[in-house]
Amino acid sequence: MVSILLKDRNLLFVHVPKTAGGSISRLLRSQPDAVAYPVREMNVAEPCVSQLSKQLEKPLRKYRTVAFVRNPWDWTVSSYLHVAENKPAYRNPPTFREFVLGDWQRATILQYPTKFVTPLAYVAYHTQITPWEHLHPNGYNFKVDTIATFENLEEDFRDAFDLETPLPQVNRSQRDHYARYYDTETKMLVANRNAILIKKFSYVFDND
Repeated sequence: MVSILLKDRNLLFVHVPKTAGGSISRLLRSQPDAVAYPVREMNVAEPCVSQLSKQLEKPLRKYRTVAFVRNPWDWTVSSYLHVAENKPAYRNPPTFREFVLGDWQRATILQYPTKFVTPLAYVAYHTQITPWEHLHPNGYNFKVDTIATFENLEEDFRDAFDLETPLPQVNRSQRDHYARYYDTETKMLVANRNAILIKKFSYVFDND
């Protein structure tokens, strides 16, 4: 996961996991003034805004900032598939329901511990720091200038970065529509966990 600064424009892309950030960062890295800030160099699983604040030369408020968010029911399925398919998390992956009712909830007690040391730490980093928490962590009085949406990716990307180059496809998974993963209980758990984001962006659960 890599955030990108376009230095000549003082424009910072803040990479929230599972919001097409791989595609965006790959394209932005091709720009001549790009400076990369990879999360892999961090030792602690924590929101991307607090990570960046430790890496950048200036306070975050000194940059023009852009980030993307995503429908949280869709985002949670994408995050589940990411951790289920990576060996540091599981040898025998749980079903989506087992995951949401189990590790997805238990991981919160870890308070974002050292990244990748345990399976639950891996889960906490990739699924329990929600998109809203990545951009608004506790203790940071900071407002992202532009919060765009995954659902309007191409248009919002062009508007934010003034680039007409098509985004490459990176880390796209083949899966069913997210609604097929849910039952009433798991749907409500995700809704409660992401209530702020749902309200601010008027997200709804789409039954396809």
